[in-house]
Amino acid sequence: MSTQENLSQPSAQQPLLTALLALSTLLLVKQTSWIWGSLYFQHHTLAEVVIALGLMLVWVIAGVALLRLILGQAISYKVTNVGIALVFSLVVFRYLQQIELIPAHPTTLHKTLALASGLAAGLLTLKIRQDIWKRLHLAVIVGGLIFTLLPVVLANTLAPTVYWPSPSDQPPTQQAPKLPAQNTIVLLLDEFSASAAGPVVDQLKDAGLHVTSTSIDPAGKNTINVIPAIWTRSNFDQSVACGPTQLCSASHVLDFAKVRASSANIDIVGFFHRYCSIQGLRSCSFPVPTATDGSGLACSFPGLSMLEFLGCDEKTDIRALSISMRDSMQNSLLEAPFWQKGGILFAHLLVPHPLMGVPMKSLSDEYTDNIANGARLVKLVAQKAKLVFGNDFKIIIFSDHPLRPEIWCAGKQYIEFGCTPDASQISTKVPLIIATPSVETPAHKKIKKNQAVFDLLFK
Repeated sequence: MSTQENLSQPSAQQPLLTALLALSTLLLVKQTSWIWGSLYFQHHTLAEVVIALGLMLVWVIAGVALLRLILGQAISYKVTNVGIALVFSLVVFRYLQQIELIPAHPTTLHKTLALASGLAAGLLTLKIRQDIWKRLHLAVIVGGLIFTLLPVVLANTLAPTVYWPSPSDQPPTQQAPKLPAQNTIVLLLDEFSASAAGPVVDQLKDAGLHVTSTSIDPAGKNTINVIPAIWTRSNFDQSVACGPTQLCSASHVLDFAKVRASSANIDIVGFFHRYCSIQGLRSCSFPVPTATDGSGLACSFPGLSMLEFLGCDEKTDIRALSISMRDSMQNSLLEAPFWQKGGILFAHLLVPHPLMGVPMKSLSDEYTDNIANGARLVKLVAQKAKLVFGNDFKIIIFSDHPLRPEIWCAGKQYIEFGCTPDASQISTKVPLIIATPSVETPAHKKIKKNQAVFDLLFK
């Protein structure tokens, strides 16, 4: 047998190499949004991620072995390579979605082009000789791992030290001036439209407070864009998780582990973002989802959700989880050290964010209910502040972004009950509400964008 023929026949180790290649390629499918996103947003532990990767590796090796048994070595090799090409096309498609060159809910044209590209890439692999594939395998395996791990290395290198809060008229990398003594509660109500702020304002007035309210511009379209833009005052329109505590957008990096609190009397209650990695906080609380054995994490991986033995359909009840997170944060808010020691209490709360209606309702009705829930909490906070601090406190309420019907109505969550928000719930702006026991000076008039909301802590 010639050397060429030897090269063209897969070796005994080829199924394992092919499986590793497939896994390496699959890792790229969600890249930062799966590995780093799981650690950043979902608070999975590194051990859970390793377990999930192990499950995937077993699945890939078993699949390759089964193909080899059924189709034979030569044909299964070609089928696997075609599959890898299709998955790699999905990698590119998902990445373009992450950087918003393709919408989060793609059109039929986008899907057709993606499918055509994947099929073309798959057919192309049939033209590549197996000896060339064999030589490329190790390079692709190593390249895939580097591509997956490189973001966190770069993020750690490039992320500057950021001081928070700091006035918007100076770079966030410059140490902030000393914060004046105060008892200030800052509430970020997630996905709160300026046009729907009425119930919250009314509850604050019912609590006997003087209230000023205005509308300001958001610093981005989604929480992942807005929060890093507020912390760094840089553009994060293409923000993605690039490490366990890092967000990246083009050349901008925010690493919450490199954020330093500007005062030692700050408490934070929040979710989604890695607020509790901030250095120098007095306290920090975030809701922790129920620990898993890794299979729940694996269910988020393309293809694995179809394996019935993992019970993926039963792993996540997003509405029950959202309600649990909401209630946990509200309890933490009312139990923070702030209520005994004063200072600053910042809470990023999961209201009036959708996906918390049980039983299921239309988007409009659910959003109305969620705003009412948030308004009741705000009144409770106001009453407790009066009881604890008398007339010496301030409540600041704002939002990251308004209601996003273009996202919720593009999915399947509200189709059965309708997905047409009331006109009063739609806005391009978010509210800025300031409530005090006495008449407030018009400092809010200088705030035009939510990037500058924390300026009010220095007044």
